[in-house]
Amino acid sequence: MEIKLPKSLYDHIASLAISAPEKTALVATDEKGVVTEEISYANLLEKILAAAAELKDLGLQKGDRIALAFRNSPALLIWSWAAWAGGIVTVPMDTKRDTPELYEYKINLNKAKLLILERGIQVAKLPGVRIKVHTGFENPRGDASWVQNLSHQALVLFTSGTTGHPKGAMLSLENLIVNADGIREWLRITADDTFLVNLPLHHINSTTFCLSTLLAGGTIAIPPQYSNSHFWQQMAKTGATITSVVQSIVFDQLHREQEFAALKEKIRLTRMQIGSAPVIAQSVQEFKKKFGIPLYQGYGQTETALRVTGVPMDIPDELYELLVEENSIGEPMPWADLQVSNDEGKLLGEGEEGELVVKGPAVMEGYLGMEPAFRDGYFLTGDIGCYRVIDGRKYFYLKGRKREIIIKGGVNISPVAVENALKRISDDIEQVHVVAVADERYGEEAGAVISWKSDIHEESAKRKLKTALLLGSPYISAYETPKYITSFPVSELPMTSTGKVQRSVLKDKIPYEKFESIYGLLKTSDFRFTVLHRYSRWSAASHELHKQCWGGLAGTAAEYDKSTSRQITVLAAKPDNSLAGQIAIVRTNLSEGELLGKKYDELVSEAFDRDGKALVCISICSADYKPKPVPTVGVHPSPEDVRKYLAEGNDPVMRFHEKPKAGLATGARLIDVIENGRPEDKSALGYNMLVKYPGPGESVAITTGAPVSNQLIELVLLIARDIGIKNVYAYSRPGGLASYLSTKKV
Repeated sequence: MEIKLPKSLYDHIASLAISAPEKTALVATDEKGVVTEEISYANLLEKILAAAAELKDLGLQKGDRIALAFRNSPALLIWSWAAWAGGIVTVPMDTKRDTPELYEYKINLNKAKLLILERGIQVAKLPGVRIKVHTGFENPRGDASWVQNLSHQALVLFTSGTTGHPKGAMLSLENLIVNADGIREWLRITADDTFLVNLPLHHINSTTFCLSTLLAGGTIAIPPQYSNSHFWQQMAKTGATITSVVQSIVFDQLHREQEFAALKEKIRLTRMQIGSAPVIAQSVQEFKKKFGIPLYQGYGQTETALRVTGVPMDIPDELYELLVEENSIGEPMPWADLQVSNDEGKLLGEGEEGELVVKGPAVMEGYLGMEPAFRDGYFLTGDIGCYRVIDGRKYFYLKGRKREIIIKGGVNISPVAVENALKRISDDIEQVHVVAVADERYGEEAGAVISWKSDIHEESAKRKLKTALLLGSPYISAYETPKYITSFPVSELPMTSTGKVQRSVLKDKIPYEKFESIYGLLKTSDFRFTVLHRYSRWSAASHELHKQCWGGLAGTAAEYDKSTSRQITVLAAKPDNSLAGQIAIVRTNLSEGELLGKKYDELVSEAFDRDGKALVCISICSADYKPKPVPTVGVHPSPEDVRKYLAEGNDPVMRFHEKPKAGLATGARLIDVIENGRPEDKSALGYNMLVKYPGPGESVAITTGAPVSNQLIELVLLIARDIGIKNVYAYSRPGGLASYLSTKKV
C-alpha cells in the first residue's frame, strides 16, 4: 500500500504550530507524574528554531554529527528534531550504561564535532570535540537552514553486537518517519492521544514512538524515567492513552493492583505496546485480566528503525487471545517485506523455521564501518522464526536467536563485552562465556559460565567475584552485571573445529538449576549470607527487622527500598529462612576527614562509589535486639563529654565494635565523634561515631557460633579482603548515651 509521509520534518512541525498552536505537544513530569512543564506546538516550533539557530552559530552544517547526553526530557527531543530538520546527524549517549571508554569510542567513530550535555552530567574532555552544556532554548530566529526531504541520514544508534564494541546503525530520517507512520497506523494513534515515554529516549523504541505521536499531532508525556512504584500515578496525572513497555515493566505492574485500583477512575490508558525483549505470554494474559488493558506485541530492531511486525488491532477477540497465547509477534508492517530464509538465502514457506530477513524503506543504510548485514537486499536479523497463515494473513513467531545477543528488558547486552569485563575483574578466571538465562522479570538475564584456573579455591573465587560485582566495578555497568554464574570445566566446553566455543550449545548443556544467583555470598553452619535486592523473598522481612532495631528512624517501606538501592545490605538467614540479622554497607572514596564531615543522611545518599577504596558499615540489626524506651535528657553533652563517655567504656555499641572479631588481634578503634550527625536519633542524642577496624589480612574468617552481629562484621572484613580493600569503617552511634546520662547528673 502507498505510504503518505510529510515532505519534511520542519514543515510538519510548522504546520502543527499553525493548525493547533495551543495544543500541548510535550509534557515534562516528575517521577510521580506531576506536570512540571508544558510545551505547546507553537512553543515547540519556537524552541526548534532556537536550537537550530544555535547549531548554525556553532558552525554545524548538513551531514555533521553531534553527540547528545541527556536523560529523558523534552530537551533531548527538541535538539534531535532541530538537528534532523536541518540535516545534522545525532548520536545519543546512554547516560546510565556508557563508560568513559564508550563515550570516546562512539564520539570518535562518528567524528562528532559537538557534545551537548544535560546539566549535571559529567564527561571527560575529548580532543577536537566541543562540549556544550544545555541551558535552555532562547531567542528563536528564522535564519536556520531546513532540509526539504527525508532522505538524509539523521541518527546513529548503537546496538550491542557479537563483538566487544557495539555497532552503530545509520538511520535516515526516512527510515524513522516510515516506521513511525507504520506504528501510527498500526496502533491507531491520533491527535487525541497522549503517549507516555517509559523507555529511555536514547533507545529506538521511544525515539520512534515519539515520532509516531508527532506525526499524529498528539501529546508526548515524558517522566524522568520509568518508575515501578509510580507507573499508574504517571498514567493518571498525564492522561496517557498509550504507552510502550517491555516484559520487565509488565512483570512489575502485575504486583501493583492496589495502586491501579486507587487511580482507576482517572486512568485513560486504552492500549499498550510490548516488545523490544522476549515476551512471556502468561504475563500479557494476566495483565489484561487484572487491568482490562490489551497489550499488542511487536517485533523489530534498531536496524529497522523499530517495528517490523505487530499484532493487529482489527482482529476478533478470539484471534487476539489466540495470538497472545501462542506469543505471536504479529503480521508485517505495511512497509516491510518480511521473509523466512535458510542459510543459503532460499525463502521458506509456511511453518518452516529459518532466519527472519526484511527489506523496505525503514531498514537502515548499514553499520558504521559497513560490517556485513545484508544478503540479496534483505537485512539479516539473526532471529529464527516462522509464520503461519490465519484467515489469509501471515502471522509470525520467534523461535530463538541465531546470534548470541542477550536482550534484558529491551536492552541488548553483548556477551563478549561482559566476558571481557569479568576477565578484568577476576584474575581467577581461566575462561568465561556469557549466555542468556531465562528470567521472570527481564525475560533474559546474563549468565556467566566460568572455567576457573586450576590452582584456585573455587568457592573463594566465586565469593570474590560476586562481591566485586555487587559492590560495583568500573569495568561493567550494573545493568550488564550477570545475575547468574556457574562453573564449567574447560575440557567440556563445546568447540567448533576452529576452536571457537559454541555459546548456543553451551547454553543448552547447562540447565537453569545449575546456575546460582550472585546475591548468595556465603553459607555456614549457622547462616546463609545473601545480598538484599528489590525482588528478594526477604524484602518485607528486612524492613520489619530494620524497624525493630531502629524504631522511628526506620522510615516507610518505600523509603527503605529507596535507601537500600544506594547501599549493599547483607542478610543473615537461618536454616528455616527467617532473618537472624543484617548489615548495610556503603563503598566510598571518602577520606576519614570527609567521613567525619558527613551527616548520616548525606553518607547514605551521596557516598556510594563503585570504585571506592573503603567500606563503611552504616547499619547493623540483630533479630535478638529488644528496643528499650529512650529517656529524656535535659542537657546536650559536648563532643568532649561524648569522647570521654566512650573512652571510659560506658557505651555498649562501642564495646561491641572494640571486641576483636574474625580472628584479628584487636577490634575497632574510635576515630572521632560526629555532632548532629543524625539529629533525630534520640538514643544517641544526635551523635554518630566513626570507628575503624584493623586492615583485614589473609587469615580473617567467620567465627562459627558467634552472635550474628559479630558474624556480619566478620563477613564485611572477609569481603574487604576478597576485593583488596584495606579501610573498613563503621559509621555508628553511641546508642546508650541518653540512657547513661539520664542516670547521671549532667
